Amino acid sequence: MEVRDIEIFLTLAEELHFGRAAERLRVSQARISQAVSQQERRLGGALFDRSNRRRIRLTPLGRQLRDDLTPVYAGLRDSLERARLAAQGITAVLRVGMLPLNVYDLRVY
Repeated sequence: MEVRDIEIFLTLAEELHFGRAAERLRVSQARISQAVSQQERRLGGALFDRSNRRRIRLTPLGRQLRDDLTPVYAGLRDSLERARLAAQGITAVLRVGMLPLNVYDLRVY
């Protein structure tokens, strides 16, 4: 399964609508349908229940795949972003945190 196929599957799993998924990914609805059909053939089962033309739902196989792929895809995106930054010479991330100041904690001596 290619990275773009994972992205297509996860977007459709989130949107549960071919048109909105296609719009988000800037591809045609046919491309979404084709990618999902290929994935289903490779896996040997349906990922989405399309019996209702107005609404699609994830099948149990689709839910399992979504749950398994979500953290993997997030890690992959993070890794690619770190590699992109490293290619630009940026190798560290500075994280800054703030705590709210509670005026009642101030003591005057």
